[in-house]
Amino acid sequence: MKKNNTITVIRVFAALAVWFVITKGYAAFIDPVFKGKLPETLRMIITSMFVPYTFGIGAAYLILKGMKVPGSKGEEMSGMYEKTSTPGFLFKSFLIQTGLSMPVILILNIINVIVLGNIPRAMTADQIFGNHMIFYIVLLLIFNPVMEEVLFRKFFLDRLLVIGEAGAIIISAVLFGLPHAYSQGVPQMFGTFIIGLVWAYVRVKTGKLWPCFILHMMFNLYGCYFSTFMNRAQETRILFMFISIIVMPIIAGILLVKNKKKKTVDIYDLS
Repeated sequence: MKKNNTITVIRVFAALAVWFVITKGYAAFIDPVFKGKLPETLRMIITSMFVPYTFGIGAAYLILKGMKVPGSKGEEMSGMYEKTSTPGFLFKSFLIQTGLSMPVILILNIINVIVLGNIPRAMTADQIFGNHMIFYIVLLLIFNPVMEEVLFRKFFLDRLLVIGEAGAIIISAVLFGLPHAYSQGVPQMFGTFIIGLVWAYVRVKTGKLWPCFILHMMFNLYGCYFSTFMNRAQETRILFMFISIIVMPIIAGILLVKNKKKKTVDIYDLS
């Protein structure tokens, strides 16, 4: 890797580190000071929404400021845009992201419980369906999908594209996975790394950010709300595991194989 590319990667990692320290530092050390002094919902909004995406994203942007961004000033982001953001493309992307990531998350969580005795740090039904239900709907289905995509697939990925599409996609997915190791555990980190690969690919191949908003929202809907609903009873829990570990991976594999064959045909189709 060229020296300039190495500096680019270091600066983007530094921006993530600063964002992470501000976000988690506030939650760990400052938010507890306001316990009992501010309404709980207001504290949650400040901790989960305001601080990360004002002070946190502002500090990250200062580190990224001045870096070359392919696609700005009339340049193409990276080569020709190969995909269009049709409903069919988005649905296939959802099936692939879910079929590849959910088995990893679920299987690693099972191993984590059996081998290490660690309880997965997943959201509970009391949280997302309880007194703060509206807050979590806004956070998980609107706010996080938009703001996290701006940070990871706009600020970070766009600047990483100077090192090439493949490298940018992989490194941006690593950046996306790392914070989840702290907040949700190692299994979720690997799962979000896979999801990050899909969303970065969609961003690069379509040249648009809004499809990533939709895919992010769809995954949160499936991974948080649908999974929590299905895990309320033994019978539906087994069905959810069957769908997530067997059915969805098979569908994802078929779609990936078909996509690879289509590309091979396109390469050699000289007619």
